Amino acid sequence: MSSRRPASRLATTIPAGNGSNGERNSVVLGPNDRLVGQLFIEGDLRVSGSVEGELEATGDIEITGRVNGAVTAYNRLVVGSAGSLIGGDVRVARLTVEDGATFTGKVTMGKPTAKEPTPIEPVPATIEPVVEPVVVAQPKGKRR
Repeated sequence: MSSRRPASRLATTIPAGNGSNGERNSVVLGPNDRLVGQLFIEGDLRVSGSVEGELEATGDIEITGRVNGAVTAYNRLVVGSAGSLIGGDVRVARLTVEDGATFTGKVTMGKPTAKEPTPIEPVPATIEPVVEPVVVAQPKGKRR
């Protein structure tokens, strides 16, 4: 199973409730969990473990563990007092860094928007006819 986000992914709208019972989806990485790579969540994300890579969530992200990489929270990012976010670019609508937290990186504020994929133009197939020479056999016989 790949943790890479497909490049062909179409931009999705952020549903008010995208869980099975109408509640927002929520994913938790516990204190003993470790993620290396990219993670995209439609909903909220809580990180108590460690992450080496990129995180993106359409809801809130709360970090009480360690994250080394880029973070995009469409709503709110909270770096808790025991948490650390190091070396990544952060795109958020709202940011809270609590006392005692470690934060290093560049912040872009404002409501992040889903990236529109570049449309792929179909390439018309060019079919060139294959012309083979036709050999007409000369009748055998006397030459005059």
